Amino acid sequence: MLKALRLIGVFLTVIAAFSVVGCNDDDTFEQVSIVSVSPNEIFPGDEVTLEGENFNEVLFVFLNNDQVSYQLNGNIISFLTPTNGGVGERTVTLVMPDGYIVTTEITIVPRPFPIIEAVSTNAAQEGEQVTLRGTSLDNVESVTIGEVEASVVSSTATELVITVPAGVPENVASTILVVTNGGETTAPGNFYVGQNLVLNGGFELGDGDDFTNWSKFNGADLMTATTASGEAYFDRSLRAVGFGGDAWRTQLASDPAAMQVGVEYTLSMLIKAEAGSPGDGGNIRFSTNPDALYSGNYNITSEWQQIEWVFTANADPARVVLDLGVVENAVYFIDNVTLIATGSGTPPPPPININGSFEESDLGVADNINGWGGLNGANASGEVTDEESHDGDKSVKMTINAIGSNPWDIQPTSNMTVVDGETYNLSVWFKGTGISNMKIAIDQGGDPGWAEWGNPEQSFQDNAWTEVNYDFTADTTNSNDGNARFAISMSYDGNVGGVIYIDDLVVRLVQ
Repeated sequence: MLKALRLIGVFLTVIAAFSVVGCNDDDTFEQVSIVSVSPNEIFPGDEVTLEGENFNEVLFVFLNNDQVSYQLNGNIISFLTPTNGGVGERTVTLVMPDGYIVTTEITIVPRPFPIIEAVSTNAAQEGEQVTLRGTSLDNVESVTIGEVEASVVSSTATELVITVPAGVPENVASTILVVTNGGETTAPGNFYVGQNLVLNGGFELGDGDDFTNWSKFNGADLMTATTASGEAYFDRSLRAVGFGGDAWRTQLASDPAAMQVGVEYTLSMLIKAEAGSPGDGGNIRFSTNPDALYSGNYNITSEWQQIEWVFTANADPARVVLDLGVVENAVYFIDNVTLIATGSGTPPPPPININGSFEESDLGVADNINGWGGLNGANASGEVTDEESHDGDKSVKMTINAIGSNPWDIQPTSNMTVVDGETYNLSVWFKGTGISNMKIAIDQGGDPGWAEWGNPEQSFQDNAWTEVNYDFTADTTNSNDGNARFAISMSYDGNVGGVIYIDDLVVRLVQ
């Protein structure tokens, strides 16, 4: 009788020890023999296949003392191992007429238990993919984030790729749970469904020992990139050596991140010390810049751990800073730096502009774009693209083909409604090459505007996302809808042939 209860993982090794018990004096009797057993590794509930000779004589199949159902196909017998049969050696017995039997021994051991060793990121938004690495990650039965099941994109023994599902509470610490037919396990550290406000928190981007979107404030030579096994958490990590004396003497700072003053944030990262270095048992801290806030000290060991700091923002924008220098010659490995708006505080008001990240627009020529104008014309060609983006999946790419006689002859605009006397914050991101000058303004459709940002050549960083962020106060006698516009003037000498990506325009009331 085939027993089927809870699946316990089992590993089966076949021992080539066949025996024949009982003989028949009838010379016409055909001898039954087992030639092979497969597969080499068999788990509870898996199919076992016997190949041999004269299997048409077989009446019954037993596994130890339990009769099992089987299928016969010529000289191939197949049966299922029980899911609750435990582990250890088992005897497979073929029973023929007149008490004639043939046996073989097999060994059953536990199915490998899944282990997650690393996660590509500890924060991702709905629809984004997350990669888990470890062992025994195949034979997946389910993956959940919090209480919501995630879809599996691909699965091998060492790598599992999932898609973040809808319905998980945003900016709340969650757990990634993976269930296979060998058991269940959770991913290291808290996971957040939401936007990581730190760019390149996994240190994957950068050339040599540089890290895109990060600045080495102090001890630059002490901070390098590592991809070495046993050092890197995922593909590429930060290796930092303590200068000694003061925490700030080895110091890495992120690009400024938009924060809401008075709102609670959680900053976390994965870190371990090099075994045998002073860092094993050493300590580090977090801080912010400007108007520095400081965390307490965190004790570091030679095992990967996630450390978290909860703070209330006091500046916008602000950098997050890793202060790693207090212990001389301490060696640390760091990855997955994550900043999430997790807590209480007054949420920011909604943007007064629409489609600031072009997510509502189709890819292609940038004509008739909702909320925008002037993106495509005689002097500059514009297209909605997914080649580059700062927020979401899309941006607008503009190529400057020629310039006119006025700066506004190339001028993307976005209309919005403001209230006279109110103060607003403008934030917009650019990336490009060959742009020597441009001007940003909020106005009533003319020039000059109420608030302008003149960008000299040295302020524009080629091939790096650059934010323009400032406050302005509306000055208008027009109370109609659409009484203001955001405008970028780019018809300047030196811009011909330049390419610029525009994304993530957000204009909000300052509370």
